[in-house]
Amino acid sequence: MTELTGKVGFASPVSEKRLTRRRILGVELIASVAIAVCLIIAATAVSISMARAQAFADISRHDHESFAAALFFGALMVGMGGLTAMAAGERQMPDD
Repeated sequence: MTELTGKVGFASPVSEKRLTRRRILGVELIASVAIAVCLIIAATAVSISMARAQAFADISRHDHESFAAALFFGALMVGMGGLTAMAAGERQMPDD
């Protein structure tokens, strides 16, 4: 580890091997699938809770400013996630 590799970053020289890269990609894939499943479970729980609480029933009788603000911030978060995904999609792994 004391030798300079001439590359930027703190990655170990062992991580340059093909088998190690495949193992890392496998772990990243499993983590991505786990996050997707957790998000689906969370969205389902929130939607069931909103349906039981009848959250949208009160909107027709009261002011709409708080609902509009919540929709705006939700759309803002979705937009930021989309921009992040597009920026990350443009990056490519270097060919060794």
